[in-house]
Amino acid sequence: MKTGKLLLTIMLIIVLSMAILIWFFPANGNFRAENPFWNGISEFNSQMNAEPIESFSDLPSDPDGTTLFIIPYEPFSEAELTQLRSYVSNGGILTVLDDYGYGNQILSAIGLNLRFIDKPLLDPLFDYKNKWLPEITEFTNTPIAKNVSSIVFNHASSLNTTTDVTVVAYSSKFSFLDLNADGSWDTDESTGPLPVAAYAKLDQGYLVAISDPSILINGMIGISDNQQFIQNVLSLKDVNQVFVDQTHLPKVPLDGAKEILASVYGIAASPLGALSLIAVILVLSLKPIWRIDGENGSRQ
Repeated sequence: MKTGKLLLTIMLIIVLSMAILIWFFPANGNFRAENPFWNGISEFNSQMNAEPIESFSDLPSDPDGTTLFIIPYEPFSEAELTQLRSYVSNGGILTVLDDYGYGNQILSAIGLNLRFIDKPLLDPLFDYKNKWLPEITEFTNTPIAKNVSSIVFNHASSLNTTTDVTVVAYSSKFSFLDLNADGSWDTDESTGPLPVAAYAKLDQGYLVAISDPSILINGMIGISDNQQFIQNVLSLKDVNQVFVDQTHLPKVPLDGAKEILASVYGIAASPLGALSLIAVILVLSLKPIWRIDGENGSRQ
């Protein structure tokens, strides 16, 4: 019996220690607002004073004066696309940063011909360290390009069908779309300059499309004029609130574990959960006393 109790105690200590570690360890998923590591966007979140949201229902009913940044790595429901259309129509700035995700769902739902090309954009000459980090130096005279001389992408893509939008930036003429992912240019692969950022005014709001979400991450936002470029998106209108969508990001095991702990905490913090926890503690605390009373009664 004593061995069993000891093992149970050790197991409880291990489980509690793991729960505490998971709870307090920073999120490490790609593009997570609270992730302080190289692949998170905690610096962007701090600089923009951005508010992470888990549902489009958290957006204000009057979106004028706000900007929503979306990195669409998960598909959208029809209800969500309707919410995004309403957000733009009523005055919000919707900024979609995509390379190989679901950004085209949004562009199609909003009614633009613009599309993200889900193929890698490489530049063997104008790049930061290698061809996977193309340096963009060609900009048009638009508010988003103000005071920007160059930006650097990371495993980016490009845009096509830009007849109904204003192009903001192009890759160099030495860049190309690596359609077969062999890392080299082939004669059937499109070469630069290729559009990589564009925007359009839609009703009272704007849609901004940037073909690389990595420009936001902690490891990239401080390179070249990336930060200024992103900041300039807010100059399309007088913006006083920035939102960043966390719903459509890829999840890692740590995210799931944190969600489970949050659910358990929510249950325990409720009145019924607190009473149940107190009852369990009382039962466990009084069990030795009941045992002694039972033994004494059996001896009489």
